[in-house]
Amino acid sequence: MERVKVYCPGSCGELIQGVIYGRELLISYPIELGTVVSIEISEKKDTEKLTPKIESAAEKTLEFLGIPKRFLENIKIRKTSSLPLGKGMSSSTADIASVIFGIGVLFGIELDSHKIAKISVSIEPTDSIIFEDITLFDSLRGEFILPIVPVPSLKVIVLEGKGSVDTLEYHDRRGKQVYSYADEWEEAYSLMERSLKRGDWNGVGNASIKSALIQQRILPKPHLHEIIKCALDLGAYGINVAHSGTAVGIFMGERKDETPIVNRLKEMGILDAYERYHITRMVKGGPRVL
Repeated sequence: MERVKVYCPGSCGELIQGVIYGRELLISYPIELGTVVSIEISEKKDTEKLTPKIESAAEKTLEFLGIPKRFLENIKIRKTSSLPLGKGMSSSTADIASVIFGIGVLFGIELDSHKIAKISVSIEPTDSIIFEDITLFDSLRGEFILPIVPVPSLKVIVLEGKGSVDTLEYHDRRGKQVYSYADEWEEAYSLMERSLKRGDWNGVGNASIKSALIQQRILPKPHLHEIIKCALDLGAYGINVAHSGTAVGIFMGERKDETPIVNRLKEMGILDAYERYHITRMVKGGPRVL
């Protein structure tokens, strides 16, 4: 194959992220907003400069496949994305996973999600949107992978926060602070896992709110308590946050009208504290060929 186009969904933060089973784990959920990467082999050297993360993903994938690095000069990579940068919406993970998967396909090798995870975490912390199902994942080491349930088709209001957070700098800065909340995160995860397996989305919402409120002590989001009350008062299942970003998600049944929630947030002036909002839905995770 000489050309391939790959799509990978992004996320709206995580349902939960914290110290679980004695290590830092997370569950992110994939959404329609995502990255599309076009990769082709060209006879001419590609002169367009790649971002460091995309270039690293390409180099490490060739190395993983045992293909000489010189082939990188003739691999042309172009990206389009509906994901904002630095908001905790998995823009980097979607870029990196798309490139890894696409280069594999280009050379006739379909890399599974475990191999994509192994390469991805060698570049930076990685979200679990690289897996098809809702998955508990060690985003730092890529060693703990526990699929829980298929991704439901829930509707999501994404509040895109102002400013941005550098993922690598954030993980360095917060250090061992998260371990002081380990008991609270264990309790939240216990509720999360039970609720996911039962299809109890109100329970999932309660668990994700617990995780968001713990994280509020570390990386606060504007008007979070008011957003939670508004969402629950108007029939959403719950809210979640980007634990290493600025985004907040409000998730609800796929047929529920989101307009009353959006209008209430406008009336309360809460949307003024955020960059913009998106209406999207949860989708199956993982990179795939278009």
